[in-house]
Amino acid sequence: MKKGFSLVELMIAVAILSIGIVMVLQSFLNAASALDSIKYRILAIGVLDAKMNELRQKVIEEGGVQPRDTQEELMLSSRQAILKLEIAPINVKEYEGDLNEVKLSLFWQEANKK
Repeated sequence: MKKGFSLVELMIAVAILSIGIVMVLQSFLNAASALDSIKYRILAIGVLDAKMNELRQKVIEEGGVQPRDTQEELMLSSRQAILKLEIAPINVKEYEGDLNEVKLSLFWQEANKK
């Protein structure tokens, strides 16, 4: 009876091990990509929150904001982003004042995505 492994058995074992290593590395790359995406989403939430606070302060100081659509470019960490602000009047029959709907959007390009 032979002791040890044949060359074919070793090649099969190396192939199986290689497939496992590739799968583990792929999962690490997917996790890194997800963390990068989450990082920019968290930064975007901070930018949008700051802009809403700025608008709230303007309402307090000036008594309101005028309807308008604006768009500005800014840097979101290392990525260029576009902040879009839309303020539009809304009509509510039960309310006898001026009400505006404010919509803030922040767009940026994810890495390797269009």
